[in-house]
Amino acid sequence: MSRAQTRFGNVTLGTVSRIVGVVSQAETLRRLATGTERECDIVEVRLDLIGADTPRWLEDAQAIEARGLPVVLTIRLTEEGGHWNQADESRLPLFETALQQLSAADIELRSPLVAQVSALARQRQRGLIVSHHDFEKTAPLAELKQIMARAATCGTVVKVATFTKNKTDIATLRALLHEECPTPLCLIGMGPFGAQTRIEFPKIGSCLTYGYLDAPVVAGQISARELTQLLRKQ
Repeated sequence: MSRAQTRFGNVTLGTVSRIVGVVSQAETLRRLATGTERECDIVEVRLDLIGADTPRWLEDAQAIEARGLPVVLTIRLTEEGGHWNQADESRLPLFETALQQLSAADIELRSPLVAQVSALARQRQRGLIVSHHDFEKTAPLAELKQIMARAATCGTVVKVATFTKNKTDIATLRALLHEECPTPLCLIGMGPFGAQTRIEFPKIGSCLTYGYLDAPVVAGQISARELTQLLRKQ
């Protein structure tokens, strides 16, 4: 099956799976900005964890981009598993900055801001991950297909992460990967069976897989370095 493609900066998504290195600490952001390490293809800056008041976070993110690593800004809401406990609308200026200065952003499908942020991304020709998280279950395939379709109308990448309790849940996500999607699709399982999806799904079409660069952000997440070793063995 042919896959949709898009770009985050100089990186093409949809051809081979790309490894996203997650930054959750300000010290890591600074190190990446000034160093030469390259353990991933794309860097996700979790501003909800680092703190929007962190000095020079934007300059550091731009320095990472200057090294050839596209940056995705994520400001995850608490109800979506993040730490942003301020008003949802207070994120809008940060999204505006990211979509002007960086390669991409990530916003939740359920956020009332999704239409505004989607319009900004289109206007500025930037990447936008529209994400859906379910920390309780993996919904039936028909429901996930509807979620995927709605998210694809807003973003350039669709990300679906669900809680996987058993092999049946994994099979449901695997089946979703074989459905037609007008954008590149990222699927991740969370919970007891989730870790295997971070290695298996990139091999069968998931456009992104996430690994930490400093500390795990969610249960089951492994390091970006280990993902690189597992997925790119010579």
